[in-house]
Amino acid sequence: MEINCGFDDVEDQLENFVIRRKQQQGKSTDSAESRAKIYEDIPLTLMHILRATEDSEREHVFITHNNNGAPIHFRTCIVYGFVAGFGTHNDYFNKYLIDDGTGSLEASIAKKPGNREVISCLYNEVTSLGSSDAFKPSAERLIRILKSAMECIDPSPIARGNSLFLSGRPNMFRGKVGMDAFHFFIDSGRSRDMEMGFADYLTDWHENYSL
Repeated sequence: MEINCGFDDVEDQLENFVIRRKQQQGKSTDSAESRAKIYEDIPLTLMHILRATEDSEREHVFITHNNNGAPIHFRTCIVYGFVAGFGTHNDYFNKYLIDDGTGSLEASIAKKPGNREVISCLYNEVTSLGSSDAFKPSAERLIRILKSAMECIDPSPIARGNSLFLSGRPNMFRGKVGMDAFHFFIDSGRSRDMEMGFADYLTDWHENYSL
């Protein structure tokens, strides 16, 4: 091998090495399903989740199908539904029966007490700063942000009949399919704009989906 090779030669050799490494690594998962693209935060109906199965080759990957029977591989999803009832709450999760017209399931929402305590402390600190005229405008903006943050981590205000956005993944336990929600948002608006917006997004995503 020549020592006095140019930069372009080194770059070509490195590119060839990277290509060969990628091809070699890909051989360990050489099935059609293992090469399928995995999606994050895709819009789904509850029926999509209820008929989802676990990917046997990859942890925390699930497979559902669109109306044409095409498989969709995903890790996380977004759903929109209303609270039809309550499950059994515990120290770590609040559980709700969610329905969207296509199906119903139990969704578990983590209480996140640690995050709640942090935001409460920040809220108290910012509130004290608001007593000073110099910091009042900034403090008021921060207070609004912290209030919004608290609404997204504390599920206790969720009531029967509320409409919710949930972001999470399926939970399969003893043959029953539920959902572990990492994030939630209560749609408290009187209009149905957010619901219709989600429905449009859901339709567009699945119409444009291709393997």
